[in-house]
Amino acid sequence: MEEKIRKALLGWCLGDGFGSQTEGMEPERVEALGELAEVYSFEEEVPHCGISSYVSDLPILFALSFLELERVDYDHLRSTYRRYIKEEPDFLEPLFEEALSNPMEKGERVFHLGRSVTGSILSALLSGPDSKMIVKKEVGLTSANETVQEAADLYSQALAALILREADTVDELFLFLLRSRTLGDEMKSLVQGARNSEAIINPTTVNSPHIRPTLLSILSALQHAAAFEDGMIALAQGGGSARLRCALYGGLAGMLFDPLPESWIAELHVSSALDAMIKKQTLYKRETLTFEKIIDSLSKKLCEYE
Repeated sequence: MEEKIRKALLGWCLGDGFGSQTEGMEPERVEALGELAEVYSFEEEVPHCGISSYVSDLPILFALSFLELERVDYDHLRSTYRRYIKEEPDFLEPLFEEALSNPMEKGERVFHLGRSVTGSILSALLSGPDSKMIVKKEVGLTSANETVQEAADLYSQALAALILREADTVDELFLFLLRSRTLGDEMKSLVQGARNSEAIINPTTVNSPHIRPTLLSILSALQHAAAFEDGMIALAQGGGSARLRCALYGGLAGMLFDPLPESWIAELHVSSALDAMIKKQTLYKRETLTFEKIIDSLSKKLCEYE
């Protein structure tokens, strides 16, 4: 299980890093820049490519909060996220701070799922009646929207199924989700739509930040990718909310495809905001932090709660 968790976290962070190159771009601009093959393919155009954002940083801080307290404390998480905002990260969803103070009832924005990889891992590891609600409750820190909650549940069930080996292939995963007794018809229709798709479906720029088109795109990428890199490259080519779209794909694809690209892993860089927060809380004050080092440590410690 430790290796599954490691690959889920690493795949998620690879998505953030790879998607950094095309975040906010129109697909036409992405195409004009040329071939996407490495994390630094567009380095001349995007100097910050490969540097983590809130998409990687907040799930890491979520995991550290759990390990510190040995439980999920939602007030502590809210406080942690506010301290992260004070570090003035270079890339933060503009609506995040406001949503943290006043959870949004309207707007099915995908950024609410930006911490869901950690909650999904914990729901797979922990027992008890509340364990399956972790992702929904954590997403509730920024959203009170029913569709957002249902989307969080879909992602949580998918990632937990792969960690627990309830599904080992894309087809098995889709069948598992379609047979779920707790997923609603709307979420199941997205799974079926991806299963029936003829190619990867990237959201248009207009609906890129929204939940349903994003879920359809990542599920269709799983359906059609022959390797981890295939789906990641295709999703990054869509621009828009590329960081989170690629991360959501990477969290699942990291456990479905082997191996993960070593050259991509080597090009991931910890943001100054995350570096500062970790060094304030841990014994890593003099070390150069890498995502591989952080994720190896987290995976090992989280598995102690299996």
